[in-house]
Amino acid sequence: MAQTLAAAGQNLERRTVVSVLLFPHQPYATKPYRVLLFRRSDKVSTYRRKLAPIAGSVETYDKSPLHAAWRELKEETSFGPQQIELWRRGAGFEFTDQKVVVVGEGERQVKGRIWKVWPFAFRLTKETADYDNDVEKLGLHMNFEHLGCQWQRVDDVLSGKILDDCVPRLEVTLGQVWVDPDSILFQGLEELRLDHSHGARELATMAVKSLIKIVEHDQQTQRSRDANEWWKGFQRQAFHLAFNGRPSMAAAISNAVAMALKEAKAHIDPPLPDFLDRVRQSLEASVAKRGDISKQVSHQFSKFLQEKFGSSAQAHAGEKGRVKILTLSLSSTIKAAVLHALDADESLSMELHILESRPLNEGANFAKVLTEEAQRRRDAGTTGSPIDDRLRIILASDASVGVLSKDIDLVVIGADRISEAGDVSNKTGSLAAALVSKAVTSGKAAVVCISESEKIATPGAAEDHPEEDNDTTELTSSWEMLRQQSSSPLWDKMVTVRNVYFEWVPAQQIDYYVCEDGTLSTQDIRQRSRRIYDMMNEVFTVEQGLNIFESSGR
Repeated sequence: MAQTLAAAGQNLERRTVVSVLLFPHQPYATKPYRVLLFRRSDKVSTYRRKLAPIAGSVETYDKSPLHAAWRELKEETSFGPQQIELWRRGAGFEFTDQKVVVVGEGERQVKGRIWKVWPFAFRLTKETADYDNDVEKLGLHMNFEHLGCQWQRVDDVLSGKILDDCVPRLEVTLGQVWVDPDSILFQGLEELRLDHSHGARELATMAVKSLIKIVEHDQQTQRSRDANEWWKGFQRQAFHLAFNGRPSMAAAISNAVAMALKEAKAHIDPPLPDFLDRVRQSLEASVAKRGDISKQVSHQFSKFLQEKFGSSAQAHAGEKGRVKILTLSLSSTIKAAVLHALDADESLSMELHILESRPLNEGANFAKVLTEEAQRRRDAGTTGSPIDDRLRIILASDASVGVLSKDIDLVVIGADRISEAGDVSNKTGSLAAALVSKAVTSGKAAVVCISESEKIATPGAAEDHPEEDNDTTELTSSWEMLRQQSSSPLWDKMVTVRNVYFEWVPAQQIDYYVCEDGTLSTQDIRQRSRRIYDMMNEVFTVEQGLNIFESSGR
């Protein structure tokens, strides 16, 4: 097929487009499931009077296909971030239409085209009214390209029932973003979406484990299998887990998924009769190796402390010989690194200043985890210098960052994503910790990011990555005044509450990046970002020259 497409492409016009489907705010809340389609007008050049998504060409000035999707939505519907939000990205695909009708000035021409399609799914925000299929009340202002719009049943598109009235390959476009709510894939996506207690590394492991469940399900339900066709479907499910499960942590998740797929692909080419068994075993091996990476990060942090402060904490000039560290939230990577450092050097003493990290109080949980580990070791009679004699914890609210920054040596933060330029996305409060600590200590405190290198993202600016707004009741539930009937009825009109989990710390504010391979420079990070981009293109390729991975980096 790839050769046929390439041969045809020599004489056909190529066009890269975005195809944007709109869904209700809660797409799976009620049946039948709905998607909003638009009736193309007589003023467009192709597929007149057909039902279609919002669509348009990716222009040279668009930073990425996603940027083009937002632009087309604004132009054709007037909707922007206040009315809609990105829900899912779909795997890119190509198809050839030998008889596209192109209408020019007073003429109709039948031309062939090769369409490269980037599918996206957006959904209405909760503030945008959706009055039971009444599109007139949505507040859309359509431009000349559409005669109107109407809600259609998802099943009617996927089953082919209304395809004669639709633009070509609409069922494929929808199929790239819609996930069967009864599928193993859907369960995996929901686990990632709803888990707010684990960090990016754990979620990445969960994603690979979901791939294992998909393989196991296919082993039980599929009798006759073509290995190559199965792999294409498996790739697309992996794409969903990589990029749609938890977009704010997609760097770690997509890296873990892509690396696992790269290793598993060896068992498909050439395929053997037991290829599903081999793929499953390869994925299980990928999960097992992830624990080793965490240990390597901890080892490198211990090495970093020894190099910076000497092999013994007594060589450090701080109060009572303690290394003073400011941190926040609950990071499994930082927890493991702190414990490993104390175990690696029994002369090391540490004073850990932890910011509480509202609204979920992960900082308090971090202190709890450390004290429980110290107690466990006491109860077990562990030999060596007890960590409760060498670790002191000071816990305070996020607003106390100035107080807790006094006399510290290091600010240690984790990472949910590291941009190509070295900017770090981490728990909200990280930027304040970095800035305030440097101000309070007159620049003496160093900011250290401890992270697995898999959290380095593909090329693109920090602002290209999604911001994660979460349920505001996590904040407001602790506000006693909102539970009182005497609170002002104008509250909802005048006050907007935001619950943003992550923020960016610019690379200029970070002094060291410690990963499993040692301490990285920003140049090292940039090079790794490019290598990760190349791996994504290699792994998420379904045919020669056709990849389903989209990045703003190139």
